[in-house]
Amino acid sequence: MNAGLQKTLMLVGAHHDDNELNAGTIARHVAAGWRVVSVVMTNGRWTPDKVSDEIIDFRNNESRAAAALLNTEPVFLGFEEGGFTESESSIRAMTAALRRSEAEVIVTHPPLDYHADHMAVSRCVLEACYRCVNGAYDCGEAPLARAPRLYYCDGWFTPFDPDLYVDVSEFIELKKKALACHGSQLGPGGPSPGDMIDLEATRARYRGIQAGVKHAEAFRFAPRAGSVRLAELLT
Repeated sequence: MNAGLQKTLMLVGAHHDDNELNAGTIARHVAAGWRVVSVVMTNGRWTPDKVSDEIIDFRNNESRAAAALLNTEPVFLGFEEGGFTESESSIRAMTAALRRSEAEVIVTHPPLDYHADHMAVSRCVLEACYRCVNGAYDCGEAPLARAPRLYYCDGWFTPFDPDLYVDVSEFIELKKKALACHGSQLGPGGPSPGDMIDLEATRARYRGIQAGVKHAEAFRFAPRAGSVRLAELLT
């Protein structure tokens, strides 16, 4: 249990490489003394050219390597990749993970995204944010006294209207290294033009131009009753 000694940031990604798309923000929070928990919702049995249970351990180890590099705590919930849904079992597992982490801030996919798994995870996390403080809801973990502040991260290939930017200029090379840990998602020759590392470097530069810095990552706050903007690093 966190016991209030550190502020905790939780990121929830549908797939093993999703949270590292926000690696600059992760690194900035870790440098500021935050604890960061990285939740992977699905089991990782897909790569660009193969679908097999044999890949699951390999992809978990890729995420562990990225977590070691970024100093985060990886959590694997193991739901089926491809066709993920916000079922009662996935919402219950997400709520339990959120309660265990005692996170003050949670970041996940936006409601509108290019991947169906991403959108289903977004809905699952939103529901878990409500249930995590409901004392009548039993998921095997004690309810939180206060729901976390929810932020949506930038999405690929779909409209996204940020209301905050995080300067990640000093962490852009670390971000590239964290993404490179997911070698199964890159070409056989490693990083190359047009892959996710190249796309993320381009997007970070674009968001940086918008924000008036060299590189940035973009987010949008998800308001709800009784919730206010968090005046820490995600501002």
